[in-house]
Parts: sequence; structure tokens; C-alpha cells
Amino acid sequence: MEQYIIVYSKYIITLFMILYTVLSFSRVFCTETGRKKYDNLQSAFIFVIQFAAFLTICVEKGDVDYLFFYAMSQIAIFTAMMMFSMIYPGINRLLVNHMCLLLGTGFVILTRLDLHKAGKQLLISAVSLAVALAVPLFIRRCRFWKKLTWAYAGAGITAIGAVLILGQVTHGSKLFFSLGGITFQPSEFVKILFLFCMAAILWEDSSFKNVALSGAVAAAHILILAASRDLGSALIFFAAYVFLVFFATGKYRYLLAGAGAGGVASYLAFLIFRHVQVRVQAWKDPWSVIDNQGYQITQSLFAMSRGSWFGLGIGQGTPKDIPYVETDFIFAAVTEELGIIFSICLIFICISCFFMILKIALYSSDPFFRLIASGFGVMYIFQIFLTIGGGTKFIPLTGVTLPLVSYGGSSVMTTLILFSIMQGIWLREQDEWEKEDRRRRKAYDGSGVGEEPYEEDYIEEDYQDYSDMENDAVDDEYMEDGDYEEEGWNEDEYEEDDFEEDYRNGPEKEIYWDDEEEAPWNGRKNIRYPKGK
Repeated sequence: MEQYIIVYSKYIITLFMILYTVLSFSRVFCTETGRKKYDNLQSAFIFVIQFAAFLTICVEKGDVDYLFFYAMSQIAIFTAMMMFSMIYPGINRLLVNHMCLLLGTGFVILTRLDLHKAGKQLLISAVSLAVALAVPLFIRRCRFWKKLTWAYAGAGITAIGAVLILGQVTHGSKLFFSLGGITFQPSEFVKILFLFCMAAILWEDSSFKNVALSGAVAAAHILILAASRDLGSALIFFAAYVFLVFFATGKYRYLLAGAGAGGVASYLAFLIFRHVQVRVQAWKDPWSVIDNQGYQITQSLFAMSRGSWFGLGIGQGTPKDIPYVETDFIFAAVTEELGIIFSICLIFICISCFFMILKIALYSSDPFFRLIASGFGVMYIFQIFLTIGGGTKFIPLTGVTLPLVSYGGSSVMTTLILFSIMQGIWLREQDEWEKEDRRRRKAYDGSGVGEEPYEEDYIEEDYQDYSDMENDAVDDEYMEDGDYEEEGWNEDEYEEDDFEEDYRNGPEKEIYWDDEEEAPWNGRKNIRYPKGK
């Protein structure tokens, strides 16, 4: 029985992962009711995938600790889904589901690799989810975000500057520092401050002066990261800045200038930093240095090739042969044990997240939050590209993590907070839509502020009456000469100049007509009417 579970669970996991991915894109073409059904199905599929994966781990390990971890991880995921939906009824369920699926995939792989690290990841994720629950409320209600430009810049530069001075050296780079026994990677948290800072500078004025000012602030961040040899983060910050300037100005020359500057900076990094030269050599021909510099990438390629379409099954591969597999090469571990199909679906889900983030940016009426959402979308998809591209030998390895899947508390907490910021922007825009809808419905009958909106069927009836009046107006255009007298109209009574358009007229100002039944209906504030009426 145990052997059957180990063998067939991978097919069940793959099947439900395919169904989940298909629903992610199919819901775009559905009605609102259909989307809710798809969101509920996706939530159910997440728990089926998790159950099949952890059942395999528990059967293989035969340790009650793994069963306990499974129970705790599912409580965390289920609680996050329920709390987000209950506290924020208009929440974007697709982003919540994707967030929980990616987080759950990380739990599965980390549990298989190292239960202790998986436990730390679960604890940090639970704390991060609790913090993330409050973030949309602050984004939705607070109005001071645009005024803290230099506070963002100062805090961000100070944080990464502290790492440059006090940070621990790991493989030639300064990435972390410890505080009270807890290790932080400040560059992850500075991503949030950086996005807010750039948006605050560019949202209102994207002139060349402000572009240059934002460039100076961005350069300060990037140069400090480069001095710390955190080149992966520096590259992400640079890409986010270039695209933010493009989004703010709409000028393609900034993209071209950014591409040129990035090429020059990459070449200089290759000349200056020895570890960059090692990574480029491992990328160009890892087989010639397979015993040292190319060992990581070759083992990653071996692992993915062994996985084939459906994977070897959880616990059946050898992902621990890859150094730092739980951080830089987590994608190779996923592919080896869960299969190429599962990994392709995982990529599509990340792309779906990116599209939804861009949709939030597109529909945001506030240019400040539009820039923040666009910047996070670029950061997110670019980091996915760097991680998967480096692990598959598509590009040189950069040493960044796969968001929500790789091991790393700072990365997980930052990504969850950024996802919650997107939810806050989404809810904020829904509030604006509702205000506009109420305003339009109140202005519908011209009764002014304070009137209750019409019921839907009553509104449709009035629109029908209005369309009939339009038809009558069209018929009047074809009245023959002499019909004016029959209708009681003297064509010489009013001249063209006697009509004026009063743009100051609002719903609070009433216009009286001699015959109330003949008064034209108009749902707009500004209407044409004859003088003296």
C-alpha cells in the first residue's frame, strides 16, 4: 500500500496542478459568479495537492513530526484564506490562492529536504501572514503615503548601508546581519521602501529634473548593494527603476538608456568581481569545471533531467546533491521530484500573478499606487526570471530566491507584505468605483445629494422612457413646414443664440418649465435649455 501511495501520488499532484493552472486563466473569461466558483475550486485543489504530497512524505518517513507539521501548515494556509476573505469581502481571491499555493509548494519541498528549516519557514510565514492581514487596511485608509519621499530614501539607504558596514560575509558577499539572534536580509525589506520612494518622486511630476533626482536616489541604493556584492538584488533594483521611469514618463528612450547602462554595468561587474567571472565561466561551459565552479549548475541540470514529465516522486530524488538547493536551486528540486509538467504549471502561475498585478496597476486611478503596483510586478517577474533562468543555465546564476517557495524568512515576509499591498490597492480602487457608482446613481434623477439610489428595475424603466423621448426628438427633425404652428411652436420666437449651455448648473439648481410634462429629461448636470424658461 505504501508503495502505491508513493508511486501514484505524483500523478494526482500533477493532475490537480494542471486543473488549478487552467482555472487560473479560464476565470478571466467568466462572469463574476463563475469566477467565485473557480476561486473556490482552486482553494479545494490546493488542499488536495497538499494532502497528496504530505501523505507521501508521512508514509515514506514514518515519523509523527511530519504529520504534525502538515497539520500546522494547513491551518496556516486555511486561516490565511478565510481571514482575508472575511476581513476584506472584495479581496482579489486569485492572488490569495496563488500566494497560498506557492507558499504550500515551498512547505512541501522544504519538509522533504530539511524538516527543521521547514519549521522555521512555517513560523516566519505565520507571523508574516498575521502582519500581512493588516496591510490592506493601512493602504486603504491612510493618506500620507505620498508625503514620505525622503523618509523612504533615508530608511532604505541606512538599512543597506548598515549591512555594508556591519554585515556578515557569506561567500564573499555581505547580505545579512543579526539582531537579537535573528538574522535579517535588509535588501529584501528595502524593496518596499524603494518602490514607495520612486513612486513618490515620479507620480506627480515626471520631468527630466525629477527623473534625474530619482536616478540619483536609485544609484545610491544600487551602488551600496554592489559594494556589498549583493549583485542579484542590485540588478532587481536597477530593472525596477528603469521600468518605473518608463511607466511614469511613457518615453521609450529611457528604456533604451537603461538597457545600455545595464550592459555597461554588467561588463564592469565582470571585470571587477571575481565571483562574477566564476559564474560566467560556469554558465558558458559548466562541464569543463564540473568539479568546482560548475558543480552546482551541472547537478541542477542532472536533477531536472532525472525528473522527466511527472517527476521521480517526493522523496525519491537526490536534490541534496545540489549545494544550497533550498535557496538558489529550489526549482531544480521541484522539477526532479514533482516533474517538468508541475514546474511548467508553477511558472504559469507566477506569470498569472504578474498579469494580475499589472491589471491592478492598469485599473488604479491613483498614479502613485499605479507606479507601486507596476514596480512590484516588474520586481516579481524579474526575480522569477533570474532564479529559474540561473538554475536552468539560461543565464548566469545570480543567487536570488524563488519568491514564497525558496527558504528565506526575509524574502517570504517581504513578498507576503507586497502581495498584501497589492490587495490594498485593489480594495482602494474598489472603494473609488463604489463612490463613483453612488454619485452617478444619485445624479440619475437630478435630485441631488442625499437621495437613495433607484432600484435596478426602476432605473431601467426610466432609461426606456428616455429612449422614447430621443425617438420623438428624431421624428421632430423631419417635420414639414407649417407643423410648427400645429405644435404650438413659433419658429421666430427663439433664435439659435437664445440657447446657452450652463456649465455651472448642478443637481441642486432646479429649472422650471411652463409645462412640466414637456420638460426634457437629462441625467447630466449640464443641460441645454431656452433662456427664460
